[in-house]
Amino acid sequence: MDASEETLSLDAVVERLQAIRDGAGQPSFGEIALGVSRVRRSRGLAPEQARVGRTTVYDAFRTGRRRLDSDLVTDIVLALGGDERLADELATRCRAAQSGSRGVATPEPAAAQVERKAPTGRILLGVLALSLAMNLLGLLLSESLDLPVYLDMLGTALSAIALGPWWGVLVGLITNASGVAASGPDSLLFAPVNAAGALVWGYGVRRWALGRSIPRFFVLNLLAAVACTALSVPIIIGPLDGFSESGADAITLKVLDMTHHVWMAVTASNLLTSVPDKLIAGFLALTLVEALPASLHRLRPAVWLQR
Repeated sequence: MDASEETLSLDAVVERLQAIRDGAGQPSFGEIALGVSRVRRSRGLAPEQARVGRTTVYDAFRTGRRRLDSDLVTDIVLALGGDERLADELATRCRAAQSGSRGVATPEPAAAQVERKAPTGRILLGVLALSLAMNLLGLLLSESLDLPVYLDMLGTALSAIALGPWWGVLVGLITNASGVAASGPDSLLFAPVNAAGALVWGYGVRRWALGRSIPRFFVLNLLAAVACTALSVPIIIGPLDGFSESGADAITLKVLDMTHHVWMAVTASNLLTSVPDKLIAGFLALTLVEALPASLHRLRPAVWLQR
């Protein structure tokens, strides 16, 4: 293999690393360096041995390289949430490119080609349709059984995490517009609430690194609950006179009897119902996104557990 062929092969490895970084929400090179250090310490290395510089990580993402440390490639993939299989695959291709080998690792697998691309129109529409159906079905179930949770943001969480925050906003707005048929025009009042949940979930996993572990993800769902409550309470107290015609109204009445304070009653009831509601929505979305096949890893922007 001549120098130009070697560069092109290493460039393919680097481009794959760039795609994995994009899928992880584009963490900074400093964050990736910290992740690499954690991966190495998990193998038993001392902190000083595990440390890697931000510049070293940055260089690994530059195309046009003649050499690339395959061990560093492995650690970067793991730090970004890739599994051992993916890390071994890229490390093997990295070594093959530098040794002149044209083994089976050199051709890029179909899954990698998919990963570098944005979701196709069919996949995008499929996830959006599933998300909208989940929202409407959850809303119907909640209202039919008079449950103390809302279940109208199940698909909002899925689309925001899998596709991005603004896709989640779109699903939320369509849900509230569609909900007019079942719940009346009051459904439109809560459109900003659905949108807020989408923004918190979407940016939480893509910008704030709150999808990197189960505890962080738990906190993210709590933040979504608080944000939704902050917007819901003024709506319920204002246009709806303190009652939302949901399972939360029973809690509102009990707290109102104890406190005789409508703001406190509505806030307490909404928060008590919103927290479990957002935990259900968030962790259901987590389960569905993590169950996606390898060919759809582009829809897996968050690393739930460091492997």
